[in-house]
Parts: sequence; C-alpha cells; structure tokens
Amino acid sequence: MVFAIALFARLLVNWELFRNNPGFYYPDVDSAWHYQWAQEIARGNWLGEGVFYRAPLYPYLLGLWMTVFGEGMWPIRIIQAIIGSSTAILITLVAWRVFGRRAGILSGIIWALWGPVIYYESEFLLEPMTLPLNLMALWLALGELKRDRLRLRPWLAVGLLLGISAIARPNILITVPVFLAMGWMAARRRPGVDGSWWPPVRPALALLLGLMIPILPVTIRNAVVGGDPVLIAYQGGVNLWIGNNPVADGLTMMIPEISLDATKGWDEFVGLTDSIAVSEAGRPLTPSEISSHWTGKALDYILANPGEAIGRWATKTYYLLNGFEVGDQTDIYAFRRFSPTLTALIWKFGIYFPFGLVGPLALVAMVWAWVAVRSSRWLTLFALFYAPSIIGFLATARHRLPLLPIAVILASGLVWQLWTWRRARRWKPLLVCIAAALALGVALNQSSVEQMMRDPGFTLYQEALMHDRQGNYKEAIRLYGEALNKQPMLLAARRNLALALVRDKQWDLAVAVSFAYLRYQQEDAEAYNNLGLAYLGQGDTSKAMGSFRTAARYGANLAQPHLNLGDIALARGDAVSAVYAYRTAIDADSTFGPAYNALGLLYAHAGMPDSAVAVLERCTQRNPLYPSAWSNLGNVLVEAGRLEEAIPPMKRAVELNPNTPIIRYNLAVAYWKLGRIDAAKLEVSEILARDPANEPARQLRDVIDKSQIP
Repeated sequence: MVFAIALFARLLVNWELFRNNPGFYYPDVDSAWHYQWAQEIARGNWLGEGVFYRAPLYPYLLGLWMTVFGEGMWPIRIIQAIIGSSTAILITLVAWRVFGRRAGILSGIIWALWGPVIYYESEFLLEPMTLPLNLMALWLALGELKRDRLRLRPWLAVGLLLGISAIARPNILITVPVFLAMGWMAARRRPGVDGSWWPPVRPALALLLGLMIPILPVTIRNAVVGGDPVLIAYQGGVNLWIGNNPVADGLTMMIPEISLDATKGWDEFVGLTDSIAVSEAGRPLTPSEISSHWTGKALDYILANPGEAIGRWATKTYYLLNGFEVGDQTDIYAFRRFSPTLTALIWKFGIYFPFGLVGPLALVAMVWAWVAVRSSRWLTLFALFYAPSIIGFLATARHRLPLLPIAVILASGLVWQLWTWRRARRWKPLLVCIAAALALGVALNQSSVEQMMRDPGFTLYQEALMHDRQGNYKEAIRLYGEALNKQPMLLAARRNLALALVRDKQWDLAVAVSFAYLRYQQEDAEAYNNLGLAYLGQGDTSKAMGSFRTAARYGANLAQPHLNLGDIALARGDAVSAVYAYRTAIDADSTFGPAYNALGLLYAHAGMPDSAVAVLERCTQRNPLYPSAWSNLGNVLVEAGRLEEAIPPMKRAVELNPNTPIIRYNLAVAYWKLGRIDAAKLEVSEILARDPANEPARQLRDVIDKSQIP
C-alpha cells in the first residue's frame, strides 16, 4: 500500500511537470552537471579525467541507465520514482522495528506524500540514491541489536551500504561512529562476553571492511587517473569555505573571491576555485592540496572569529529546523505552479507544511523516545552526528533531506503514543508533549527565513534563467524585465539582462542596462566585460578595450576579458599582443578552454604546429571536457601530417559533443585521408542522419564515393 501510494504520487507529479514545466527537459545547476557527466559515461568515458571533484556514484548510475535505456529523461525519472517509493517502504520497516507496526505504516504514508522529497526525486539529484542506502543500513543494524547471537555478515553489509552511500555523498561518513557503537553494543550484550575485548571489536572490523570495499576502488581510480589518491572527491574544502567565510549566510553559495549565482555552471565554478587556490598558494597544487587550501582558509577564519562562527552555526541550526523549505536551485513554492499535486502537498497556512508540522513533533519525540524507547536513541544519535555536516555548509531543504526520514519516524512514533495516551486517559504526558510541540511549532514556523529568501521578482528571474540557458534570449529578456519591475534591486537579474541583450545583439540597450547595473556594483568585473561586448557590437573598439581592461583590473581571476582583448588584438593584426592576452587569460584561469584554443589556433596559423599542439594538449589536460581543444588538436595534427595521432583527440571531441557537425566532419576527413573509408562514411552518415541538408557533409560523401581525396 505504501509503495503504491508513493509511486502513484511520484508518477503523477512527473506527468504534471512534463505537461506544464518548460524546463522539464532542461536540467539546471547540479541536475545539469549530473546529467552531462552521465552522458560522458554512457558514451564510453567510464574512467573520466582527473580526480573526482564530486562523489561519483550517482552520475555513474545515471550513465549505466543511459547505456541501457538511452539518454531520454523519462526512464531516469521513472527509475527514481521507483527508488523513492522503495524508500517509503524502508522508512516503514525502520519505524516498525523501533515503534511498532502502526507507527511504521504511518511513517511510510507520510513519506509517500512528502511533497519536497517528491519534487527533488523528479530532478537529477543524488538524494534519491543515498536515502535508501542509509535507511537500509539503519534497519540492518537495529535488527542485529535485537538478535540473541552475534553475526558478522550483517555488519559487513552495513559497512558496504554506508560505503556505497559515501561515494554518492561523503557526509554519511560522519555517522560511522554511531554504527560502530551499535556493533559494539550488539556484541557486548551477548551472553558469555564477560569483558573480553575481542568480541565487541569483530562487528566494527567487519563494518570497516565493508565500508572500504566501495570506497577503495574510487581512491585507486583517483590515484591512477588523476595522480592523487583522494579518498572520494576533493570538493570538501571548498564546501567548508562556502559555509564558513566572512560573507556566508548559511543558505546560499557565497564566497568573497568570486560572485556566484545560478548563471555559473559547475565547470566554471570548479575552474575558478581551483585557479584561485593555485594563485593564492603561488605554486601548482594537486586536488587534495586545493581542498586543503580551502579547508585551511575556513579553519583560519573560524579560529580568528570564534564568536561570529558560533553565531552563524546557531543561525544555521535555526534554518535547519525552520519549517520553510529553502530551495538552493529553485523556489520550491513557486515551482508548485507546474503541479497541482505539489500544490496540495506543499503549502503554508499558519504552518509550513509538511516540515513545519513534522519537525516540532520530531524534536519532542527525540526527548520522549530517548527515555521510553531505547532503540530510538540510535536514530537520534544518527541525526545528531549528521547535522553538523549540514550546519557547517548550507542549511537548505535539499541538504537536510537525509535527516527527514529520522524526523518522520520519530514524529510518527510520538503521534501513535499520543493516541495511546489519549485512549488510556493519561492526560499529563499527553498535554505536556502537545504543549511542547505547539511551542516549538510557533518558534519554527516564523516567516523570517521566508522573508529573507523570497522576493517578488525571484521566481520570474529563475524562469528567465531557464530561457536564457536554452538560447531563448527574447523571452529571457522579457522575463528579466518583469523581474526587475517587481524587484528593481534584484541586481543579478539586471546583470544577466545586459548579457542577454548582448547575445540578442541589442547593443544600445545592453550598454544602457550595464550602466544601470554598474551604478550599484561599481567594481563588478563581469558587468564591465558585458559592457565591453556591447561596445564591440556597436563597433566602438576603443570603448570595448577600455571596458575589458577595467574588467581585468577588477577580476583578477576572470579570464574572459583577457580573451576578448586578445581577439581584438588579433583582428588588428597584432599577434604579439594577442599572444600576451591569451597567456594572461590562462594565468587568470588555468582551466579556461577558450584561451588555450585561441592561442593554439594562433600558433597553428602562424606556422608553429609544435607550439599549437603543446598548448592544445595542455588544454586537454587542464580542461578535459572542452571539445573544441580536442577537435582543434586533431586538426593541427592533420595539417602537420600526423594523421594517426590526430584520430584519438578527434574521436574524443565527438564523444564530448556528438551533435556538432563540424567536429564529425573533421574526423571523417582524417579517416578518409588515412584511407579508412568505412569509418569516414560512418561519420558522414551520422552527420546526415541528424541534418540531411548539411551541404559540406553531402559534398564529402560525394567525394568519398568518387574515391577522390579532398
């Protein structure tokens, strides 16, 4: 019953989003990163390049599903709906084991209809994978505590589940001491132990062995592929700095070094933060050293400002417990307009439903159950150990998801106990718990967090971003304008509007909007870069160069204005200045592919193929997901007569960007020149299958058919 309710609700929400949400097929931010990474894996790049920046389990699962079902998004969402429905069963079983059958069924039904979770399971996010793993580990461990004899295989399985969860979200490792204590307790309470040290250690060793089985291959892969034996991923240091820096607010990604907003993709963010760490250290850094650099900055800040840090943690604790759902990628409440079902399951009427109701009950249940239900203590300890990993970073709705099953189980146990007390007419504990829950409900349903996070134009701004990324610039411009009419001080919308106007070639308006933004943010490097692009569109090269130089002065780690200055110099025939500008762009951001690409092409056109190859090869090392560098590396090798060497980088470019005809065309030409006619024909056929009217491909097909070398 629980599974059926959960699956029906999830499939219904996905159908409603498919019908109503214009972004259904356009994943954003984390979802986009995961989907694109999975595409790379499904297309054959199973090892990847470099050390993992983020934990890899979820993208690899997506890649596996894509390999089986194709890259369509519906199969993924259906699988995630099934997994989410299975999570409802696991919650039922854990609650049943702790509080009994009725509380278990109540927990499962609550989870089956938990609106925020249903929403997140419709995105390409890793939480649908980690929650069932964590719950299965808890269910197994709690079961072993009740057995009369010690068994090691279940503890090995508990460790295995935690290890698999860790390679999706490493935060779970902070709870390992709780499970080790459970194993120790399971052994100590067995007859005949009599103070011996060895029996209590055996479950811990089995658990740790299971824990390392999934983690060790990831560590070895990082050492072999990336040259740095990072345990899982190296994102932790940056995350700690995001949560603990002078401008951190606990709810949004804010650091002093760069301006972060939803327009920056993860590739750009990683490149910037890696380059900043290298620049501040004054030497090349390995990924583990980059993570340590950011960790050190965070710890230095905390030690230098202990009162401020403790106050911020206290504030984030309140955010964590507040009923309002803080969306870190989108406004969940505004998202309801695409789904009547979500509208029914997420709302505010006196309280923020559902967490504004369940959260206070769970907090009261922690105290009651700690005394009355001994096995519930492990759930409370799990929550208390996991919570610092949220408070130390961002206390958003998505990041608190791993705690929600515990809250639902505890609240369900208390609700059933309240019903039992009422039937038994035990009024004192009944009234005390109700009074405590009401008091907490009032405190945790205050609208202060909502007022801080929501503004009239934010929803329109997010919708504009969606169209902006899809290239629908006119619609994005309209929505940015509406957002600014609602909220004139929504400066991110004003800056993005200027860039959208540039992309839509409305140069004069772009200049005007850029100046309107710069009145408030006079040292915003990206805004000056946008202004320079607008001037360039107007044909005013002098003003464009001045704007780009200003952008370069204010943005020490911003590579784009240097690239633009190099392009202007090259257009004027000043190759020396162009080389200097491109190299400066690379120094500013060592992962900025367009600068390497421009410099490599400049060398190639200047008759310096060896220098071009060296620059482009460096780009493929520093930014291995930039297809133009791979393609142009192959082109330069072809021009140099190194045909066999040209094939691998060209094939890699096709893997990265299979839908760009010119990349396949160049590979087809290389195959043809090598005499590999069948391979050449296959690439040409792929181009024409996507675009039958592609004239260069048709001409190349004719040339191949006539056995003429182009």
